Amino acid sequence: MQKHVGELFDDMDVMMKRLKKPIYEERMAKFREEHRQVLQEMTEAVERSEDQENEAGIIAKRMADAVTEKFSKKGKVSSRKQVDINFYMIYYVFPAILLVPGECTTVLADAIRDEWRVRFKESRQISYADYDTICKAFREKIFGLF
Repeated sequence: MQKHVGELFDDMDVMMKRLKKPIYEERMAKFREEHRQVLQEMTEAVERSEDQENEAGIIAKRMADAVTEKFSKKGKVSSRKQVDINFYMIYYVFPAILLVPGECTTVLADAIRDEWRVRFKESRQISYADYDTICKAFREKIFGLF
């Protein structure tokens, strides 16, 4: 799982272009399908653990390490790139985790959020929402005018 966590971010730039509700729904379905195994392994590891919060924290650290390794230049992720990563996390990673069947998905999402807030200075205010909330937030076209 650890080496595959970084793969969650492989198509980040493409996935964030021209986000509109139908495109987002399509891309989220693709994201979930492509990364189903990694997402499931992460949540199952938390569910199997006797100390679920600790296990979720370990997974969160692995994810943050993978992001640092993948996007850092001279040992640091730029502020601009971190903002992009945060949006990607909010739109794809957190909702995909919350959509995995299981009882510990919020424990995992909370641990990742908390790790992000500590690890990355541009992420001190990061939070998350579920897929349905994000879909409802997209502005619908009214009579084709918008």
